[in-house]
Amino acid sequence: MALTLSLSYLAIGLADGTVLLYRHLDQSIFSGSSSLTSIPKPRVILEGSGDPVTGLGIREPTADNPNVYLFIVTLNQVLSYQVTGKGSGGTPANVDEVGCALGCATMDQALKDIVVARDEALYMCGIDGR
Repeated sequence: MALTLSLSYLAIGLADGTVLLYRHLDQSIFSGSSSLTSIPKPRVILEGSGDPVTGLGIREPTADNPNVYLFIVTLNQVLSYQVTGKGSGGTPANVDEVGCALGCATMDQALKDIVVARDEALYMCGIDGR
């Protein structure tokens, strides 16, 4: 799971490789309704390929790049998905052919990159690659 600081976007990765993205979650939470029907329907960002999602990370907007990005880590690759801004909503882009096991990926909030830990090394992956 990954959640933006503003609670606007929630991403959920599943064992079959599917990634769901909830948009505008903050509006549903703060609308005052206690009903679960007010939660928006998720968008399927990535269809299940059989390669399990082992990590998710959200890159928050910066002064240089005001867009939100979602990093998707599987056993065999790292993908990035542009959540907001011009060009958002497309297919996740392949960032690197190095994935990791469950629990071996985390966001570096200072550098805005995802860190992937493998037996041989630590890899830093940004939206443009490793």
